Amino acid sequence: MPPEPDDKTIELLPPKAGPGRPRNPELEARRKEQILDVAAREFARYGFSNTQVQTIANHLGVGNGTVFRYFETKEKLFLAAVERGLRELNAEMDSVLEVALEPLEQMLLAIRTYLGFFHRRPEMAELFIQERAAFPHHHRPLYFATKDDDEHTCKHIAFFKRLMDTGLVRPMPIERLFSVVGDLLYGTILTNLLSGRTADPELQARDVADVI
Repeated sequence: MPPEPDDKTIELLPPKAGPGRPRNPELEARRKEQILDVAAREFARYGFSNTQVQTIANHLGVGNGTVFRYFETKEKLFLAAVERGLRELNAEMDSVLEVALEPLEQMLLAIRTYLGFFHRRPEMAELFIQERAAFPHHHRPLYFATKDDDEHTCKHIAFFKRLMDTGLVRPMPIERLFSVVGDLLYGTILTNLLSGRTADPELQARDVADVI
């Protein structure tokens, strides 16, 4: 299970702006991030159904009305935490495609980055699993997927072609490669989480890449 939240590391939300005071977008953005930080930890620790918004508010030192001003329902708060985690994962993975490496080394770096993200953020692995269980019609694949309207598809195709050009990976449909790799990596992080094992992302990445 993910580590328990450390209340000492939680910065209390700034006081609410009084009547007539102008909105401060930077302050509001920081408040939302603070709420999402705590919410992600609590949802990961107790599960979506067993987590109370009041508990999240208590950790922040505010009333639950403050949380509901930013997220109208517990469902929206949970999904916002998932969405933020997915954006962070996508950003890290996209940065790999910008690195000038040989295709196989780039693939190894991508696998290492993916596994490393969940090694550092085990609570996100828990949230992604819960999303699939609690919101089966909402969840999206975790990065390794290609769709016609996917903004990452062009980058994926360019990388895929370079990988095929090495001759070390036989020709196959791009959807097949990314689907299998995605399932393999998702299974790895799921096994790491449920077994409670502390795995070295570097060693696991090399094992996965070697098998592929």
